[in-house]
Amino acid sequence: MTGLLTAGFALGVVALTLKANEGSHSALDTALSTATGFLFLLAGAVAHVRRPANPIGVLIALAGVAVFLEDLQFTPDPVLYTIALPLRAASSPVIAHLVLAFPHGRLRSRWERLLVAASYLVVFGLGLLGVLFNDDPRDLLAVSAGHAGSSVADRVLELAATAISAGVIVVLLYRWLTGRLPQRRLLSPVIAIALSGALASGAGTALGDGHPLSEPMLQGYRILFCLWPLAFLAGGLRARVGNAEMIRLLLERDGTGLAALVQDDEVWKDSRSIDGLNAAAGLVLDNQRLTAELEQRLAEVRASRARLVAAGDEERRRLERDLHDGAQQRLVSVVLLLRMADRRHGGALPAEVRALLSGTVDELQRAITELRELARGIRPAILTEAGLAAAVRSLADRIPMEVALTVGEVPRLDSAVEATAYFVTSEALTNALKHAETDSVDVRIAVEGAELRVEVTDPGVGGADVEGGTGLAGLRDRVQALGGELEVRSGTGGTTVRAVIPLAEAPGTP
Repeated sequence: MTGLLTAGFALGVVALTLKANEGSHSALDTALSTATGFLFLLAGAVAHVRRPANPIGVLIALAGVAVFLEDLQFTPDPVLYTIALPLRAASSPVIAHLVLAFPHGRLRSRWERLLVAASYLVVFGLGLLGVLFNDDPRDLLAVSAGHAGSSVADRVLELAATAISAGVIVVLLYRWLTGRLPQRRLLSPVIAIALSGALASGAGTALGDGHPLSEPMLQGYRILFCLWPLAFLAGGLRARVGNAEMIRLLLERDGTGLAALVQDDEVWKDSRSIDGLNAAAGLVLDNQRLTAELEQRLAEVRASRARLVAAGDEERRRLERDLHDGAQQRLVSVVLLLRMADRRHGGALPAEVRALLSGTVDELQRAITELRELARGIRPAILTEAGLAAAVRSLADRIPMEVALTVGEVPRLDSAVEATAYFVTSEALTNALKHAETDSVDVRIAVEGAELRVEVTDPGVGGADVEGGTGLAGLRDRVQALGGELEVRSGTGGTTVRAVIPLAEAPGTP
């Protein structure tokens, strides 16, 4: 590439000088020809820097060198003229090769290789033949100065160039029609300029030199030909944008599944872009792996919290049994023994001793009552025996305030779910009784779908706060341990405590 660029810029300066000194070409023609060659060199350099592994940059720069080689025929030096004469159409096969190899730099099919080989053979073969039948005195290899032979060679060369151009355009159109959308985007500028230039050149040639529109049409062809390097450069840049869009698509996916990245050999030949895509795919996979690990850890935390709740309930039941079967029974036995002693020996005891004995029995009775209340508060027996609905009704009957209770069809649920719902209701009613300054409260309990909903509302003064005490905060942790949510809304219009407990996530449920 360095050698092509050096030779190309040197040839460009020489060609510009020769064409300007020759005098038969207009300033516009000279400027367009020179600009076309330099634009090919510049586009080739950019393509090579961006995609060094792709030979397309070399072909683009080679087209610029071929354009300048054609202008060497205007030299007055016989030796240079004889060398340059076979190259007077050197850009045609090179551009045909470039167009068919764009954008990945290689010819794909046998027909494309045959077409390119034929273009090189015909153009340079006819160029050498023209050297032999040229009547220009600068031609050192001319064997015949017959004007007819030179004209025939030029005519055949023009026809061959036209046929090659037509074949290239047909192949391009076929590739565009059968290609996928990224490939069409790359080929569209090249095909548009090729078709427009072919129409302008063909129309100008068909009209003849004497027609007033012939020269404008040919000038239009030269302008379009000057824009062709920009079309190749635009195609390369568009390929780069396409790669960037693919990377963005890969990064912006929703994480619901693995992405399938399909490489199109017609378009994605940029090793750096492929590395970028691989890096993006790696980020997605790492993100999915971390997400899966996080979800697994969250599931383990939920399961651990649920096991803690279940273990706490089991410990409550064990403590309740121990109180009922142990301390409560011993206190009842002591009361019976004291009463038996009072009946047998009460008459012989002093009045002070009998009064002391009666007071002791009364204190023991109150201790038994408090112990029963304590055991009932740990876990009411009715909750275990009759279920949530019966336990909440019993609780509402004992509360010294008006309770509007609405209970839907609530079947027997998992013990942890029933206990959690009961304690939420009990805590909310207790807070309303102590702090709400109201004499009424609404309680709604229902199973909706796969969720148990508990809602306690009072029209009191409000001011309840989950973070303000241990009661609601502990209940929130208990509800969340079962995968549910506890919500407290409190204001001047009253307080609402709402718990939603999923039945499917409760321990022991199917």
